[in-house]
Amino acid sequence: MEMNDVLLALVAVIGCALTFAFTLRALRIPAAVAYIITGIVAGPSGFGLVTDYQLLTHMGELGVIMLLFFVGMEVSLPRLIAGWRIAVVGTTAQIILSVGVCMAGAWMFGWSWKAGLLFGFLISMSSTAVVLTLLKDADELELPFGQNALGILLVQDIAIVPMMIILGVVGGEGEIDLMKIGIQIGGGVLLLALVAWLMRRPNWRFPLALKQSLDKKILLGLLLCFSAAALTAEIGLSAPFGAFLAGMVLHASDQAEWVEDHLRSLYVVFVAIFFMSVGMLVSLDFVYANMGVLAMITLAVFLLNSGINAVILRLLGETWTMALLTGGLLSQIGEFSFLLASMGLGLGLLTQDGHQMVMAVIALSLMLSPLWMLAVRLTLHEESRVMEDSAQEERMREKALLAQLEHEQRHEGETLQQRSKS
Repeated sequence: MEMNDVLLALVAVIGCALTFAFTLRALRIPAAVAYIITGIVAGPSGFGLVTDYQLLTHMGELGVIMLLFFVGMEVSLPRLIAGWRIAVVGTTAQIILSVGVCMAGAWMFGWSWKAGLLFGFLISMSSTAVVLTLLKDADELELPFGQNALGILLVQDIAIVPMMIILGVVGGEGEIDLMKIGIQIGGGVLLLALVAWLMRRPNWRFPLALKQSLDKKILLGLLLCFSAAALTAEIGLSAPFGAFLAGMVLHASDQAEWVEDHLRSLYVVFVAIFFMSVGMLVSLDFVYANMGVLAMITLAVFLLNSGINAVILRLLGETWTMALLTGGLLSQIGEFSFLLASMGLGLGLLTQDGHQMVMAVIALSLMLSPLWMLAVRLTLHEESRVMEDSAQEERMREKALLAQLEHEQRHEGETLQQRSKS
C-alpha cells in the first residue's frame, strides 16, 4: 500500500470515529461504542480500510496498559486495601459460580466437562478497558461501586495466570512447571512489597535532571509505564497489572499530576485503537448467519454475569442498588478471554467453529456492554435518585455537625481566653 493510500485510509477511519462519537454522544452513549463500530466499518468485514489487524491489536494492547497506568495514578491505596474482602472473596466466588454454571450447562448439552471449565473461565473475566473507560467517562471511579469494580478487575487480571495453568493441565499440555509458578508468585509478592514501601514515602521526588525539560519528563512517564508492564509480563503476570502498579508508585511522587496531564492525549488515542481492534474481530457474515444464536448467547452472558456479581456483592454487604450497578458494569466478557479462547483452540477444547462463535460473542459483549449498562442505570434510576438524596442529606448532617463542633471550639477558646485575662 502506497503512502497516499495509507493517508486516505487514516482520514477515513478518523472521520468515521469522529462522526460516530458525535452522533452517539448526543444519545448519551459512550464513545467506546463509536470506536467499536468504526472498527467494524473499517475492518475486513466492512470496507477493508485496515488490513494489518495484528499491528492494530498490539497498539490496542498498549492502550489497555496505559489505561491501567492512569487508573493507578488516581487510586487511593488505603481505599483499595480496605475493599480487599469484596475484591478477593467476591472474585473467587464469582469465578467458582461461573465455572459451576457452565459445567452444569455442558453436562445438560452433552459436552465435556473440560469445555464447561473453559467456558466458565471465559465468561468470568470482565473487560478492564470497557469498565474503566465507562467509569472514567462518567467520573464515577471514586464512587463505592466504582472502587468495588476496580478491585474485582485487578484480582481477575491476576487470576488469568492460574486459569492458564489449569487449562494447560486439563488440556494435556504437559506437566506443571513449579519453577514458573514460583517465579510468578514470588515476583508478584516482591513487586507488591516494593510498591507498598514506595507508597509509604509520600511526595518522593524525581532527580532534578529528569525534570528540567518537557521531553525528558514525557519519556520518563512512558518508561515507567511500559517497563513495569514488561516486567510483570516477563514473570508471567498480566502486563496491565504492572502498569497499574507503576501508576500507583507515580501517584506518590511529585510528578503524578504533570505526567497525567501531558500523556492523556496519547492514552486516549491508544484506548480508541483498542476498541477499534475489538470491532474488527466481528465478522459481519458470521454474525448474519448466526444472528439468533449469537443474540441469545450474548444476552445470557449479560444476565448471568450481572446476576452472579450482583448476588455475591449483596451477600458481602452491599445494597442492591450498588450490587446491581457493579454487576452491570462487569457483565461483559473481557479482552483476556481472547487469550483463553485461543488457548482452548490450541488444546483441542474448542473446535474451529466453536472458537469463531466464542470470539464473536466476546466482541459483541464488549460492543453492547455500554448499552447494557445504560439499561441498568435506567432501571435503577429511581433507586439511584433516592440513594443520591440520602447521600446529600448525610453530607448536610456532617457539615452541620462540623459547624457545631467549630462553634463549640471557638466558644471554649473564648472562655479560656477570658479566664486567662481575669
